[in-house]
Amino acid sequence: MSANLYVGVSNRTGGDVSGLYRRAVDSDQWTLCGLPPRTHVHAVTVHPDDPATLYAAASSGLYRTRDRGDTWTRLIESEGREQFWSVLIHPGDHRIILTGTAPLGLHRSDDGGETFRRMPRPAIGERLVGAFPSRIMRMAVAPSRPNTIWAGLEVNGAMRSDDGGESWIDLSDPLVELSKQPHLGSAILTKDTAEGMLDIHALCVSPAAPDTPFLALRMGLFRGEDRGGAWSDLNIGQHAAHLRYGRDVVVAPWDPATLFACVADSSRGQAGRLYKSTDIGATWTQIDRGIEVHSTMMAVAVDASEPGRIHCVARQGQTFSTADGGASWREIPLPEGAGAAVAAACG
Repeated sequence: MSANLYVGVSNRTGGDVSGLYRRAVDSDQWTLCGLPPRTHVHAVTVHPDDPATLYAAASSGLYRTRDRGDTWTRLIESEGREQFWSVLIHPGDHRIILTGTAPLGLHRSDDGGETFRRMPRPAIGERLVGAFPSRIMRMAVAPSRPNTIWAGLEVNGAMRSDDGGESWIDLSDPLVELSKQPHLGSAILTKDTAEGMLDIHALCVSPAAPDTPFLALRMGLFRGEDRGGAWSDLNIGQHAAHLRYGRDVVVAPWDPATLFACVADSSRGQAGRLYKSTDIGATWTQIDRGIEVHSTMMAVAVDASEPGRIHCVARQGQTFSTADGGASWREIPLPEGAGAAVAAACG
């Protein structure tokens, strides 16, 4: 059976439909998966051993399907204001599943999702009073560091756990220091110009550099030095000064030196690009040649079984797919009425 592309949508900022769409990679037809109506899907992960099994982090809980999205079971129900924003299957032990929430919190399963326990709340303060409660947008683990979990928070910086999520180290002070540079200061939700550097949307770590996390945040793409004790600007804006808003960054599952990143002009912008690095983030090349992106480039999804297949999605429903590593692309828009596209996965 061919792989599927999954796109999570939310109608909070436009459109009518919230949920998860599915399309076979060799088809142009979209199907709305069987989640409950009005379920805002914030993240989706395909199980590495079984492509029929997916996990969706959503507004009302964490969900799992075993039939590619036709039917779902809610594994964790939201409590109070709790929403689920990220889900990670541990690359070294697929029985371990982590899911991150807003307000700031974490749940962990050690039995493949059959049971979960709420982890101690990370001892990380809310840096930006007046913004929405911080949420764990992305987590990452390098197989050679199985107990080290990296996490990016919107809008509250980055943190690291060295004990599987029991306790956390705040890595945000260096980000705040960088915000003092005029071109890295930004205040939209609050009056604090550190806001832009703390507005993290995605995080990844390569097996080839297990102590070097990468961040996609409002002010660009950044690389962690000294295990996140310092951060360096990868200067993605050198390619197009108005396109440095970092939205997604992922490691290719077939090559630890290859990374993909989505950038745009703003959170609800009118342009975006997809970049690729083959040297663990040292240099970047635009690979979405020949397509016209009309809104924020939100997410990139890669096919672990076919390295030439890459997909990216834009907020207003454009999706783009290549089967030849970016030499040519097809545009397959989401159905009319779909909410904002915010997440993607392939498998």
